[in-house]
Amino acid sequence: MTFMRNNLPKSYTSYDELTVCSNKILGGGHIMSIGDVLPLIIGAGDKPQIWLQAASDSQSKNFISIVENSVSKHPAIDIIELSGVITVKLQGKAILSVKSTSEKSAVVELMDFRLIGFNIYGDSTSLKVGGSTFSGNTMSGGGVLIGLG
Repeated sequence: MTFMRNNLPKSYTSYDELTVCSNKILGGGHIMSIGDVLPLIIGAGDKPQIWLQAASDSQSKNFISIVENSVSKHPAIDIIELSGVITVKLQGKAILSVKSTSEKSAVVELMDFRLIGFNIYGDSTSLKVGGSTFSGNTMSGGGVLIGLG
């Protein structure tokens, strides 16, 4: 299932504060969109709730769901939960690591989506999107931190 801004998962609840590779999203909002598609959704829960889609090929805007509600939907994807941190691995390589810091906040400590078709990666110091680097920014009031396409 492809998720869009107007078609979020029924069990999704936004965090009041989500820190993404040193950039803060306050009061709800999303990390990235490609057109109207939200390839990554991170929601609040007992543990971070993750929905992740990969590009099905480099030319199209078609997506395949690889993680739904923090459960792997693809044989090459492993979900590891350790001490409040959810790590998504593709063929043994971490592509996403999210740590819950409270019921209302979480931190994306690592993101590397190059293996799933997006030139987006970062760590606790900055987020790199294509040739741009984002560090220490704050966004509030909904919307999307990174909009592509």
